[in-house]
Amino acid sequence: MPGLKFSIMGDSISTFEGCTPDGYTLFYNDERLETSGVTSPSDTWWSHVARALGGEVLADDAWSGSMVDGAGFPAAKSPERAAALLGEGGQTPDVVITFIGINDYGWGGAAAQAAGHSHAMPKCIDLASVPEQVAGAAPADAAEQFGNAYRTMLRNIRTVAPDALVYCVTLLPGRTRGVDHPEFAYRLRGVHLDEYNRAIREAAAAEGCRVADVRAFGHDYESLEGTHPTNLGMRQFASMVVRAMQLADAEAEEEAANAAGATIGTQPEAANPALNLETFCGAPASAETCNAPTCIGCPHAANTGNQWLCRCLK
Repeated sequence: MPGLKFSIMGDSISTFEGCTPDGYTLFYNDERLETSGVTSPSDTWWSHVARALGGEVLADDAWSGSMVDGAGFPAAKSPERAAALLGEGGQTPDVVITFIGINDYGWGGAAAQAAGHSHAMPKCIDLASVPEQVAGAAPADAAEQFGNAYRTMLRNIRTVAPDALVYCVTLLPGRTRGVDHPEFAYRLRGVHLDEYNRAIREAAAAEGCRVADVRAFGHDYESLEGTHPTNLGMRQFASMVVRAMQLADAEAEEEAANAAGATIGTQPEAANPALNLETFCGAPASAETCNAPTCIGCPHAANTGNQWLCRCLK
């Protein structure tokens, strides 16, 4: 993809100071830069991906804490977020990569985010009108609601960038730096992480987008606290994203080639020596360590309240 312009739709994992639009809430700024080892834009997963594919980043439309679903901006399904994928002067991207949804999973839905008085709740909601409550179990249809919101987001992206290739990245478990075993909480509020991933795949298929299915590789990435990547975690995740994008391209091209009686293949190569598309920079294998139906009420859960963490401390 040499020379292509990439735009990113994301949450805190994709932020970096000085790269997002003015007024956006950040995670990667101040002391967290040194703590994470992500000290420059070139250390972010999206910068690694763009360089690996020979392109450059046009817009980093990432708001810390934002969900796909929600009554309005900064929810990713809002038209304002789609518009922020454009470059200065309205330049449209050639490629849009969406990596967002962990906050939908973590809160269990937009209503819980609002009731939890999250800093990323939609600006159109009057905080005084919503009694603060501690987030509890996700509704049974949480993943379905998420999928509907995801489709709205993709339609809005198509509106502002109708000719862009859109890749939807699935959600991936993190592992805290220094922990030598899987620890991700897969049923934080009773709906499995992979139900959200199924919703992403179905939404992408319905809207004519490609799925960069990093979850299918079966690996964790190194993080600060189960969610936000370290410097190594950024490279691990970026390696998976590039390889998943290659495989998504190969699948799309193979469908066309098979119709013509030909077959093709894609090799795990990238023009970025910081990445490894075969070992994913040593990313450890994922595993579920608990079959409990929910993490709520479990003494091993790191936090299932409004300061939730996707960690099982068993």
